[in-house]
Amino acid sequence: MNSTKSKKGVRCFIFAFCLLLASSASASFISLKTALSSYYANGRLTAKVVIVNKGDEPARNLQAEFRLGRQTVLAETLPQLPVGGIARIEKKLSFSPARPGTYPLTLITHYTDANQYQFSGLMMQNFVCQRAGLPSVIGRLEPLSFDRQGELTLNLKNIGLRPIKTTTRLVAPAELTVEPAVRESALNPGSGYALSFTVKNFSALPGSVYQAWAVTEYDEDGRHCASLAPAVIRIGAERRLFGLNPQFLLALLVLLIVIFAAAQFRSRKNQ
Repeated sequence: MNSTKSKKGVRCFIFAFCLLLASSASASFISLKTALSSYYANGRLTAKVVIVNKGDEPARNLQAEFRLGRQTVLAETLPQLPVGGIARIEKKLSFSPARPGTYPLTLITHYTDANQYQFSGLMMQNFVCQRAGLPSVIGRLEPLSFDRQGELTLNLKNIGLRPIKTTTRLVAPAELTVEPAVRESALNPGSGYALSFTVKNFSALPGSVYQAWAVTEYDEDGRHCASLAPAVIRIGAERRLFGLNPQFLLALLVLLIVIFAAAQFRSRKNQ
């Protein structure tokens, strides 16, 4: 009799563990797939964006922000983008640079979850204004994982035949803070240079994945040039187990212990 009740308590413990683990694995999430295209003509840049919600939770208060030079243009706010929903946005931006060449366009997608927690996604794209040429400077960013703070390294190389002075800024989502904001460098022909940026977690949740961009700009042969280098930044990835937060695992363990102790107490009481 006692053995039977004890087995029932163990089965109850295992069932509760599996139930909670399954519920955690099926936690809802928002995943936005963004496609950006643009073209420049007659002093105006036309930017088109297609956003698809690939997650299993609606994205709320969705708003696209375009940044070009010193100007910022906001699209109308979409109250909700349902699961599988598609948002199509088009904006025109006036732009008359001093030099022809290649320039960067920044897109920031702002949205919230059901709890009104703020999120942002970042995408960048170069466009040609009147005349472009082959880039003389190329860059590569190393991927980065951290909890509170990390160092992101950009490797630059001058593949041209002349010395070049560059200005580089690291563009990151609003949840992250970058120091310093801008770095300058001088590259001789065929030489390389490494720049480091300190990235701090301002409001990113553990397990979040972001994309940052290094934008290196310079002037050459009467034209403006821009080189883009993307990087993936993971927050708290090294401290997660089975995709679960440490706080959740601790709470789960405590709850299971309580359930097991209660089952054993009831078993002994009914003896």
